[in-house]
Amino acid sequence: MKDFQKIFGQDLAIEILKSAIDKKHIAPAYLFSGPEGVGRKTTAKIFIRSIMDKGIDIKNTERKIENNNHPDLLWIEPTYIVQGKSYSQRKARLENISTKALPQIRLSQVKEIIEFLGKKPLEAEKSFVIIEDIEKMNESAANALLKTLEEPNDGLFILITQRPEKLLNTIRSRCQIVPFKRLQNQQISKIIHKKNHQLEEHDISEEKIKELIVFSNGSPGLYQTNLQFWLEIPNFLKHKLSIKLTSKIEALLLAKEITDELNLEQQLWLINFQENIIWAKERNAYIVNKLEELRRNILSFVQPRLAWEITLLEISLIS
Repeated sequence: MKDFQKIFGQDLAIEILKSAIDKKHIAPAYLFSGPEGVGRKTTAKIFIRSIMDKGIDIKNTERKIENNNHPDLLWIEPTYIVQGKSYSQRKARLENISTKALPQIRLSQVKEIIEFLGKKPLEAEKSFVIIEDIEKMNESAANALLKTLEEPNDGLFILITQRPEKLLNTIRSRCQIVPFKRLQNQQISKIIHKKNHQLEEHDISEEKIKELIVFSNGSPGLYQTNLQFWLEIPNFLKHKLSIKLTSKIEALLLAKEITDELNLEQQLWLINFQENIIWAKERNAYIVNKLEELRRNILSFVQPRLAWEITLLEISLIS
């Protein structure tokens, strides 16, 4: 169980899981509850490997779990339905698919779980089901899952959530709660300095690192995501973002460059990041409100360049 040492700052969660393994008292369902990016998914994989580990071909088992192609592991996440096709959250982000509907875990996915658990495990003693963002499960799916949780056969469930209060009480009551917590900024700093080569390679200032840490709200995983978003912004654009607008021409040009260089997901990230910085440094409610209005307009499918032009023009008037 040395792999649990890779999980930083989650002592209580690790203690609960290691105790279950040591005592050979594995619950039929666990609820990994806590913020995004603090190790919940990594811990779930390590926990499953530790249960499966019989000292035979460990590396092969580890690789299959990591690549999500182990025959006895089913990983479920919320999906979008676009023109009759189902897209996972990850696939939708990769393919830049836009939709007004929110992703959901659907009844068809619970039926897939039931069918999966109806088969005997091929390589392990149990079948494992991980459901990511289970708070996004719709009502019919939740009711169907509840029946499966009552009689999981040889299955073991790991439900992952940021919002446990949104789950049915009857689902929560059937799970062993494993709490994950946000980390302190100092703890995140220790983690990221172990990966300092990435920072040195891109010459990121200490001030920007601190801004990204604060923006990540106690989540090392979210920090890595935020860092990647920042690195994807062209340097000339980063420079312009740090300068106050002084004319309408500058505002219109910046709007064009932002929409030319960044996709919608990057634009939305930039809006949130700029909001955070402006509020932390200036407490400027007017600009923050204008940026929030910009975000709503983009999500409402207003033409992005027009939305940016209006917002930056309004901001330039008070600069």
